[in-house]
Amino acid sequence: MKLLYLSEHHSCFNYGIKIDSGFTQYRLVAQESGQIDNSCCFCILFLLKGELSVNIGREHNIHLLEHNMLLIPQHEENRVEGIVSAECLLLFWNKQITACDKMYFESISHVKMENGNNCILPIRKPLLHILRQLLFYLDTGLLCRHMHILKQQEIILALRGFYTKSELAAFFSRTTGVGRQFEDFVLDNYKNVKTVKEFASLCCVSERSFNRKFQESFSQSPYRWMQERRAELVREKICDPDIAFREIAMDFGFSSPAHLTCYCKKLFGATPTELRNNYNKGNET
Repeated sequence: MKLLYLSEHHSCFNYGIKIDSGFTQYRLVAQESGQIDNSCCFCILFLLKGELSVNIGREHNIHLLEHNMLLIPQHEENRVEGIVSAECLLLFWNKQITACDKMYFESISHVKMENGNNCILPIRKPLLHILRQLLFYLDTGLLCRHMHILKQQEIILALRGFYTKSELAAFFSRTTGVGRQFEDFVLDNYKNVKTVKEFASLCCVSERSFNRKFQESFSQSPYRWMQERRAELVREKICDPDIAFREIAMDFGFSSPAHLTCYCKKLFGATPTELRNNYNKGNET
């Protein structure tokens, strides 16, 4: 079946627009390997045909069989290899979900997990029907941004309707901090975010809930803690003689090297040049 009124679709701003979330097809032949770009959001890999071996972070050779799905956390190093030819559908998660769904995902963070942080779940029939319809839309060229948003919402409904809370708590544990200490989640991810709002979004909870949990775990506000870690990173870069001060200023969002100098004098009582010289003298002795 062909998509009707193709010119109307092409003329629409929402058609085929480049976005960081949504669905895409992913294929590998036997022994072929690749890497999934998870820099903007976490990704769910739905394996519709074939067999894969997946490395995620420190976990290697995760064996993924046909009609199973795997969650790849944001910013985690990954490698996907086809044991045999494989056909997949990737969902790059749109974090702008409904308030109802946000509350739901926040609630399962308190659910006891029966099988640890299991990042693999079977694709059950109701979900498989949705994925097959998605493939049809993608194959015919129905690439509207709203289609991606609506289909993610439909997948969330299927997950909530046909998977237990314990299963979902384990599956999403790497995105919510469920199943491992909240402190570990923070330490693993703080370099990848710039604001408390971004941190809460990465954790898939409200900013208010994130602030409360952070205060309980670290005995200070996330904003103050992040500012302290930022200062440590700035000082670490300044002590590296191979990095120009202008580059450091740009990387950390200072308006100019002069702004960086004011920041250092206020926090460390010395200019970047003085800090670097003192560090070099200390190493020489």
